[in-house]
Amino acid sequence: MPPRRRRGPQVENDMEEQSEGSVGNQPPPPPPPPPQPQEREYIKAFRKENPPKFDGLGEPPKAEAWIRDLERIFDFMGCTDRELLACVTYQLTGPADFWWETKRRTMNPARHKALTWEEFKEEVYDKYIPMSYRRAKIVEFHTLKLGNMTVTEYDRALCEMTRYAPELVDTDEKMAAKFHSGLRHEIRVAVASRRGISYSEILSCVLDVEEALPKDETTANPTPPTPQPNYRDKRKWEDNRAPYDNK
Repeated sequence: MPPRRRRGPQVENDMEEQSEGSVGNQPPPPPPPPPQPQEREYIKAFRKENPPKFDGLGEPPKAEAWIRDLERIFDFMGCTDRELLACVTYQLTGPADFWWETKRRTMNPARHKALTWEEFKEEVYDKYIPMSYRRAKIVEFHTLKLGNMTVTEYDRALCEMTRYAPELVDTDEKMAAKFHSGLRHEIRVAVASRRGISYSEILSCVLDVEEALPKDETTANPTPPTPQPNYRDKRKWEDNRAPYDNK
């Protein structure tokens, strides 16, 4: 068997260079396919909460309820203003969607880019909750009294109306004072000594007083009973009338 010929250093270097060159001449692998567009996480989380849509039709309370429902979701999610607006504008449908499209097109681009949730809310209020309606609600808040309501109904109405004059009931003491001022005289006298207590405490006291008061069995507009005919008087009238009818 002939002896194996040994390669010199130069031959080995040349072979290594050829091997490296052949690898370098290969075409690069194709780039990976672009990732499929994924919905942003905050939008997915927002939709999971089943947010209401708004079409701009109906009375002002419908727009108020829509805003309140969205704000409860946003408070839970902790979104930024940009995320809020991206979510909320998706909920506009019908005439409300056309209104916002027109508003956005005519708005200064810089203002639209810097728009906050509070500013968007004000745009909705100006469009769908007229100032005349809000003024009427403020008057209603100021004149709200217990009247013929139950204490529970009065408490519920007061809590609902506070959003129209928040600066007047922005502390627990102011809420308690407003609640006390609207009570009927006999209840207000019964809790007159309970000054300086919290709203929940005065509400509890008034509920106890209401329970102890005698129940008024009369209704606001009682229906008068239908008088029953007095057949004896009718027979007497007919007997007295008979002689004249025979003439």
